[in-house]
Amino acid sequence: MLKIYPKTYENVFSTDRPGNNTKLNIAQVTVGDTPVEEYVSLFQDFLNKFYLQLFDNCVRLSWLRRQFTYYGHKTKMPMSRNSRIHHSAFVKVLRRYVGKDIQIITRAKFFAKLETYFDELFPGFDDGNPFENPEYYKFPFKNISVEYLSVVHQLDDRVAILEYADKKKMSYAVFLDFVINHVSCANEEFGRDKYEIRNNTERNFSFYIRDNDKKLPVRKTST
Repeated sequence: MLKIYPKTYENVFSTDRPGNNTKLNIAQVTVGDTPVEEYVSLFQDFLNKFYLQLFDNCVRLSWLRRQFTYYGHKTKMPMSRNSRIHHSAFVKVLRRYVGKDIQIITRAKFFAKLETYFDELFPGFDDGNPFENPEYYKFPFKNISVEYLSVVHQLDDRVAILEYADKKKMSYAVFLDFVINHVSCANEEFGRDKYEIRNNTERNFSFYIRDNDKKLPVRKTST
């Protein structure tokens, strides 16, 4: 069961603090001739659909990679566990026969972080087929979207945190403040910095929580 800590740390993302020289003035936002409320609604609807499709496609891509077998050896996860011969064969099949390359996706840190969830969210991930049974593999949350998953990907209670955020219908900004409070209070409880808030420290990803006990950086792969 997820431990809910009392609100101890001030909000960083969901509200502007006094004296902040970048304070948002929503009254000064204009979008051509479109009312701001309509623009926000359109953007929200677009991203809801886009992120669901993104998740579905990442699931299918991961499944396709895992199905590849060479000389009787099935692809292992993470991809770094496979031999150079196996890896080379997979790359050649993609480039020569499929006629495509997937590094634009698989080298992205977002994909590597997201892929760590699939076996946990979908037991027997390799044994089913997301092309034939998409309902089993669909995104399991209703009120949050895929970018939330990257923030807490290293936490042991990550799914419970996401379920709580989904239940509370947290916006992304509110979610970040909740996570900051959660891990900061946990650090106090541990009496050390088990969790480290990584904010704008990486060019390719702006915010996530690192578990210093795990010391498992996401590795880039070629495929």
